[in-house]
Amino acid sequence: MNTKTLAARAGVLAALALAADQATKTYVRYAIALCPAPPLSACDRLDVVGPVGLVRVENAGSVFGYSQGLGVWVLVALLGLLLIPLYMRKLPRATRLAAVAAGLQAGGALGNLADRLVHGGVADFIDAGWGPVFNLADVFIVAGMALAARLLLRAAGTSDGARFLARSSAHQ
Repeated sequence: MNTKTLAARAGVLAALALAADQATKTYVRYAIALCPAPPLSACDRLDVVGPVGLVRVENAGSVFGYSQGLGVWVLVALLGLLLIPLYMRKLPRATRLAAVAAGLQAGGALGNLADRLVHGGVADFIDAGWGPVFNLADVFIVAGMALAARLLLRAAGTSDGARFLARSSAHQ
């Protein structure tokens, strides 16, 4: 797959991920009252399955609500978006999985960035019953990063991957 095809496929997937993220956040903003403070058990909740439910919280921090502060995370999101095409070029071969990884990361980053710019913070709503509350954009970012890491590690096991790693470490 050539670079233009990879970029087009990643762009379509990013648009779909962004649309799904924004649609779910819009629904949650209208359907569930904001939980002002922990404990989550005292807040409005829509049960989904087992311990998983929807509870609306807002944060100005990073993925999964860590490290609050709006300004720095807008810059980090923009930097992350700029780095996606750079590291995708480091892959020895452009594949459909590379397009999926890039599209998921870009769509998730754009979803949370849009929330920060329009609403001043991100709506998180998926409560797994343990850990932080998160949203679809967070899921897309983490899944895209995991897939990209797998692709980069798999490439490291090939002769093209070995050359890639040698080139990368020589520039450090």
